[in-house]
Amino acid sequence: MKKVMPIYCTYLWGGHLLYLGRLDCNTRHRHHALQVIFNRTGQFFELRIDGSSIECDGVVIGSDYPHSLLSSSDSQVHLLIDHQSAVARTIARQHLGKKNIKILTGVLLRRLRGCIGARVNFLGSCTQAHEVYRKIVSVLGGFAEHPEDAVDPRIQAVMDLLQEKLLCEKVTVAELARRACLSESRLMHLFTKQIGIPIRRYNLWLRVLAAERFIAQGKMSFTEAAHSAGFADSAHLCRTYRSMFGHQLTDCVKNSRFVQVNSCYF
Repeated sequence: MKKVMPIYCTYLWGGHLLYLGRLDCNTRHRHHALQVIFNRTGQFFELRIDGSSIECDGVVIGSDYPHSLLSSSDSQVHLLIDHQSAVARTIARQHLGKKNIKILTGVLLRRLRGCIGARVNFLGSCTQAHEVYRKIVSVLGGFAEHPEDAVDPRIQAVMDLLQEKLLCEKVTVAELARRACLSESRLMHLFTKQIGIPIRRYNLWLRVLAAERFIAQGKMSFTEAAHSAGFADSAHLCRTYRSMFGHQLTDCVKNSRFVQVNSCYF
């Protein structure tokens, strides 16, 4: 029997998602990741933002910026990088500045298309997926040496505590404020100013990524992953995921005849 080549492929690793294939139409959403989207064939897609739509075949979207996508192309490339990473911050600094999106055109877009040599949406291995990631980031100047935007040590301490207690117990704002030696109101204001989103939404982002990782690694069922990451049930997890990413969690973490999910966590 002839082997069926997957039509859509997802590669997941710490704070990153690389998706190749088609997302016909996703709902309006926002997530704490910088996103790069481009079509490898030159076919336009429709980006919907701020009540209007833009036709383009490449874009960089800043973190936490509401958007949706409409496209029938099978050659889409989606790369999501956690906004807090040095790479995402560098790309945002170079291409976005104070803006929320940048349309990709010309030589830059052609160079991005050249990062993926395969004609199908299958890279073969995590090693090859990481190589494509490095090529895309290099084209966008994400590895350039620039001084980092310093995170206040008090905010970094709060982020460290959220990560530390992520899967074992809930952390109150009062406890976080004590760790930062700030009042609750001052902490919430400073956290949002530094990180770009409120503490509770940032914590929700961490929990969604944790649940996604558990499922992709095959360690837990949807229900087990939801409970481990602090969600009431799998339905709660799936609703939250859809509000952040605009599509179903199963689209990115569940294998099928035409979809292949690759867990690249080491």
